[in-house]
Amino acid sequence: MSEVKLGRIGVVVYDVKSAMEHYTKVYGITDWSVETIEENNAVSYGRKGIKASWTSAIGSTSNITFELVQPLSGESPFMEHLRTKREGICFLRVITDPTRPSYVKRCYVGGGRSFYDTREYLGGFLLEMSTDMDERPEAVEGILPTQGIYHFGVLVHDVLKTLPFYRDIFGIERFECKTWETGFGRLDDSMYRGEKVDHGYFTAQGHCADFGFEIIQCNHGPSHYNREFFDILGPGIHHIFPWMVATQDYSTPAEAEAAWTRVIELMSDEGMSLCMGSPLRGGAAEFGYFDTFDNLGGYLIEGVIRREAPAEEFASPDWVIEY
Repeated sequence: MSEVKLGRIGVVVYDVKSAMEHYTKVYGITDWSVETIEENNAVSYGRKGIKASWTSAIGSTSNITFELVQPLSGESPFMEHLRTKREGICFLRVITDPTRPSYVKRCYVGGGRSFYDTREYLGGFLLEMSTDMDERPEAVEGILPTQGIYHFGVLVHDVLKTLPFYRDIFGIERFECKTWETGFGRLDDSMYRGEKVDHGYFTAQGHCADFGFEIIQCNHGPSHYNREFFDILGPGIHHIFPWMVATQDYSTPAEAEAAWTRVIELMSDEGMSLCMGSPLRGGAAEFGYFDTFDNLGGYLIEGVIRREAPAEEFASPDWVIEY
């Protein structure tokens, strides 16, 4: 199993102050470390003496750390992301021994940090490698509880061609592959923007020490994946999955349903209603994406409720890839 742990999620935004307000509301983060960096001698794609500036705001829930970055001037990976892909998850900081495949090159060294250009290999995001984990508070209180990152949903051109790079870079050696398409037992009742739809997509899921990836390739039909992300922005991190309701963790199924419904209502009241989702696996579970794209900076949040164990024929992946 991969020993790589998640350190930070790096989100590029237009207005860091406005973004912080939304993160406080959604995640309950109130303690922010804010700094403006002026870099006069960075190295960008091998060119020296590069000038750039950006404002960084770092804040955490008890189990997730975010770094919000507002580029101010000059050439940096943050400015490049903002001007080519707009707001979004630009990089992940991972806690690992900083060894890496020889084909993974530094693209930027500046502000005391190094970023590696993994966009072509992993699907639209950079990596920062570190051995230091940020301190996190014991608890925060927002309208969306977080339990860590179950996975990042990454949209790519070709899932199967991408998997060897996740093996090389993260050390993930097992991927469960499954096609999700409208139909009982898979996507029981697909919804996109309030309308029933017929769509499908192919996925592979693999896990590191304390987080995972769902690597996604669109197949057919309208979805947020293609219509509002991939067709416009190309490969990238589309969503994070930090919250799940498991019925067995509650006294009764009704209590679990109430917890699920309450968060959906609170998020909807703040203008972040579900924009895509479906019951799954013959009604055993349900997922939905909260439309946090504008408020949090270019990504959605996934929530899941697991109501019961699925039937065997609905539980299994289509196949498993092991390296």
